Amino acid sequence: MTSRQIFGDTANLKASHVRALQRLAERSVPADRVVSAALARDLVELAAELNRRIGLFIDRRGRVTRVILGDAHSIQVPEFARVRGVDGRLRGVRLVVAHLVPEALDREELADLTKLRLDLLAAIHHGPSGLQADLACLRPAAKDGAFVTRTWPRATLSALVRDDEDVDGPADLPVPFDAFIRELEGELVAATARAREQVQGTRAMALIVHDGGPDAAARKAELGELCRTAQLAVVELVEQRRGHPDPRTFFGQGKLRQVLIRALEQDVEVLVCDPELTASQARNISEQTDLKVIDRTMLILDIFAKHAKSADGKLQVELAQLRYNLPKMVGKGTMMSRLAGGIGGTGPGETKLEIDRRRAKERINDLDHRLGALRKRREQQRAERRRTQVPVTAIVGYTNAGKSTLLNSVTNSTVDAEDKLFATLDPTVRRLRFPREREIVLLDTVGFIRNLPPALVQAFSATLEEVADADLLLHVVDAADPDREQQVASVEQILHGLGAGRVPRLMVFNKVDALDPAELERQRNEPGGGVDAAPRFFVSAQDRRTTRALMMAIEDHLWARGRVDRPARLLDACAGEFEFDHDDDESAAPIEAPDVA
Repeated sequence: MTSRQIFGDTANLKASHVRALQRLAERSVPADRVVSAALARDLVELAAELNRRIGLFIDRRGRVTRVILGDAHSIQVPEFARVRGVDGRLRGVRLVVAHLVPEALDREELADLTKLRLDLLAAIHHGPSGLQADLACLRPAAKDGAFVTRTWPRATLSALVRDDEDVDGPADLPVPFDAFIRELEGELVAATARAREQVQGTRAMALIVHDGGPDAAARKAELGELCRTAQLAVVELVEQRRGHPDPRTFFGQGKLRQVLIRALEQDVEVLVCDPELTASQARNISEQTDLKVIDRTMLILDIFAKHAKSADGKLQVELAQLRYNLPKMVGKGTMMSRLAGGIGGTGPGETKLEIDRRRAKERINDLDHRLGALRKRREQQRAERRRTQVPVTAIVGYTNAGKSTLLNSVTNSTVDAEDKLFATLDPTVRRLRFPREREIVLLDTVGFIRNLPPALVQAFSATLEEVADADLLLHVVDAADPDREQQVASVEQILHGLGAGRVPRLMVFNKVDALDPAELERQRNEPGGGVDAAPRFFVSAQDRRTTRALMMAIEDHLWARGRVDRPARLLDACAGEFEFDHDDDESAAPIEAPDVA
């Protein structure tokens, strides 16, 4: 027997005490009992002699697999080498702890029960009538997929280790234990299976810090939509009202521990944090849990990676991911580096961390070079359009506002348009023909979002430059979204950052079919007329007939009024009927209509 089966500080113990702990590790109990009377008695007596708590890990065959030595008030439970139970299964190990005084199971012990998915937790101590036990286990919650803690009233040890009916004790004790644990685990597995059938995607918990301002509700709703788009099933959203996240642990230390326990109870696999995590916050949270921890920016980058289809789009997403992750590739400080030179700088060469950072930087340089070629190619395309005097109209707006649907509607195209965020990632260009052989290029762009990650803006600069070079912008707004004003402000802020703040635009309020007539009339009569009094058009992008006035306004601006200056007035009523005829060339859709004066 070796001391490796003893977990805890034994440095100040007598040799006889160490041998007594080792003998505990050689003990066993009947498989149908939580603990035997003899083992419980020896455990409590040794704990009293050492004035320290002692715990035992006992497997389902009744063998003691680990002895844990704590202090007078607690024990530090070791982690298991293998992963925690999955599909609702438990660890296959129960924890029996000797308390020095009659006290109930504390919060730390119950947290270990949940975190490690233990079969059972039993605290043994001396009571008025001899040895007593406090018991707890996990059980399915009323909400499928979640676990809660079940506790029993304090029982005498005799009630726990005997089958005699005349022994006083709480009803439904876990005796015989082997039958009890089989039934309990079957219930947990069944509950988890039901939850998996009802929930599509990876189970996640969203954590958000806000100050309770007017945009709090919109931020929570948007985070939920991001998770849905990334195929994460959010089982719970936890919020904390404070000015800024805790600089070390995002939430406060106590709140974070409660969240981690709750996440384990609900079989959560991913934690999603909003706002963005710092490198130290991500590291501190990861040290306390084996759950995957990501933030809002990482979630957006993951969505972009899934939706990128073209080679250019994939390169831009990879560049954004590398630029975001590079500052977070940190070790234990510069003292661990072997590249600094001087005293302490000699050694075997680069560390694994430094190799990863160097390779990331090399890849970033390579991607920058390749995307530079993309930028030159797009500049040539824009120069060719300027030479041929083909006007460019760019469709911009908040993500999921209906930009791709509008493009499909007016050009008879079949661009992917889904009810999810960032369904369109790669810019799409279509030609649109007006009467008298007039033609424009209609550009569908990636959707914007509040606090768009700078790494994305920088990586997608080659394609976003198209927006600043356009002759006209169609700013599409989701008229049915209660947060539309803040979304408009976010888009305008991004446009100004791209140098497109002075490009003329038309405000296109989409999804009016989702509004009741009173709300639609209210929005039509709102003062101000949109951004800088830009003309407003109310459409349902799924119904081409509602876009006729918008098409006439585009023609009026680009030809009747000139492409440079915004017209003093735009037609607000349709002077004729537009007919959309399908063209065999999907990149071009003709429009036949009366001339617009």
